[in-house]
Amino acid sequence: MSQEGARMKIGDLVKFATHSVSDEYIGLITEVGAWTGNCDVKVLWVGERQAVTQKSVYLKVVNENR
Repeated sequence: MSQEGARMKIGDLVKFATHSVSDEYIGLITEVGAWTGNCDVKVLWVGERQAVTQKSVYLKVVNENR
């Protein structure tokens, strides 16, 4: 896990770190843990009804809830 991913906390707003994915995708960290496929956070994306697991190494924090 990257240092960025290690600092993600519940309530942080995130988006994908790569430019190949649209900046329109903004999500909210709802859980931090360990899931199948080396995923370590659950993200509720805008417009979705259910949080999905993601790898934090592919995300960057937009606004920290600290």
